[in-house]
Amino acid sequence: MTEQGYHVIGMTCDRCAGALETRVGSVHGVLSVGIDLDSGAVTVTGEALDGSRICAAITEAGFEVAAVL
Repeated sequence: MTEQGYHVIGMTCDRCAGALETRVGSVHGVLSVGIDLDSGAVTVTGEALDGSRICAAITEAGFEVAAVL
């Protein structure tokens, strides 16, 4: 199992976090998505994760990836 972290800009509420969790959670290989609204941290856990697809999913959900951690 692999874990990847992202710093995301634009999440301001639980609805934002839910939309992001749904979008990122639909990426192949993603098993779980952890979100900390206060820090903008998103932790993705799964198998054979494709960081470019995860970043694309974050962008498609309407947010900006500030950094890959």
